[in-house]
Amino acid sequence: MTKQYDVIIVGAGPAGLMVARTVAAHGLSVLLADVKKDFSRVFRSCCCNLIIEPGTHKETATYEGGRICFAENRFSVPYSGTVIPLKNSFKISPGGKTIKINGKSPEGNVAISYEKEVLLQDFFSRITALKNVEILSETQGIAVENLKAGVKVTLRTRTGLFTARGRIAVAADGVNSKLVQSLGLNESRRKFFARFRVASFHMEQVDCPYPHSWITFVGTGHTQGRRGQLYMCPKPHEKKTDPPVYELTIGIPIVPNLPGFVPEDELTYFTTRGRFASWFKNMKIVDTRAASLNFYTPLVNPIEGNVVAVGDAAAFIETYVQGGVMYGYQAGNAIVKYLATGKGLEDYAAAWGESFEYNKPDEIKQATQGFGLHVLKDDDIDYLFSLTRGDEISGYVNEFSDPVTVRTALLNHFEQIKRDRPALAVKLERFKDVSVHDALQVSKKG
Repeated sequence: MTKQYDVIIVGAGPAGLMVARTVAAHGLSVLLADVKKDFSRVFRSCCCNLIIEPGTHKETATYEGGRICFAENRFSVPYSGTVIPLKNSFKISPGGKTIKINGKSPEGNVAISYEKEVLLQDFFSRITALKNVEILSETQGIAVENLKAGVKVTLRTRTGLFTARGRIAVAADGVNSKLVQSLGLNESRRKFFARFRVASFHMEQVDCPYPHSWITFVGTGHTQGRRGQLYMCPKPHEKKTDPPVYELTIGIPIVPNLPGFVPEDELTYFTTRGRFASWFKNMKIVDTRAASLNFYTPLVNPIEGNVVAVGDAAAFIETYVQGGVMYGYQAGNAIVKYLATGKGLEDYAAAWGESFEYNKPDEIKQATQGFGLHVLKDDDIDYLFSLTRGDEISGYVNEFSDPVTVRTALLNHFEQIKRDRPALAVKLERFKDVSVHDALQVSKKG
């Protein structure tokens, strides 16, 4: 006889672990499955910074003495690792010109760098102590089916396929969710924009002139293939901040029938032959990560029958780690209520619809336009960034507000731009009309 569970969760990232912790605390039986052998290992490139700007996902997340706190939702989770406060955000042009953004938080930070592995370890150590949670490692969720009363989830292990039945299934299997795909939601509810390849180097012995900063290298001149964007920041490593470890990440759009370079090749080029290669002449790579990401519009309604899509599985790109935790908490509480009363899933759907910024089409366009400075010529980016030298600019690392911060800083010099480079001024005036495809560089003309 097939074993029955109250909740079957596919994916043991921040969202899935938070759902498991929340529903198990109310006595529900849980099956938690993940493709990894060690749930706390991180193999995929992702944003592992705490985004501290108030109002992000209608929440204010802070780090307070060993805990990550969520003010509006009134809960916190333990984090036993170290952190690095990031004091500035630098945008660097191909010619080495910079826009410097100072931290806007009361402590003067733009974000907090932390170690995702430690956060996952802290979650997992608490979940393994719960007797009502069954954990399956090296197990991939393949598909989910709504039944008359519950769900059937198809899972794959090294030995083959099997099915599990439950009252509720949670798709927490990331941005490329197989469970969401199996329900047909990518075709019926979403628009596909692009596919990106991403890779990261974690490096010691980097001679970075901008310590404690989030750095974005803007412009096509930083790469061989003249596509993609590079980011770099210091990261805690194995609960230590000394010696400093820097994470350098690149995301490159995949354009059919257009040759290009793979991310690892671009990282090697940037660190050995690029304009800033001197920063990396003594560097030692201590870890590498990679990912392939499909960019869909979000699932504005993350509920399909008795299946709940949580975190990145329902998102455009990602919800940040803190978003995965927060939405996992909200979904977990909604599931508990639903299984007790027959109502509650709509509470989660409403909270998701109202708080996740990318559910609003204009936010997708605005955020990608920050990335879309690439549509400008490298010489124009050099010129624009040089105008901001000496300006006092404050802000946060946040894909939703950062484009506005940068655009405002540049438009403060608009009269000079009109005098010096009238054609560029026209482009800036029309920048709001740049399409998402052009901003993401997935059109062949990009």
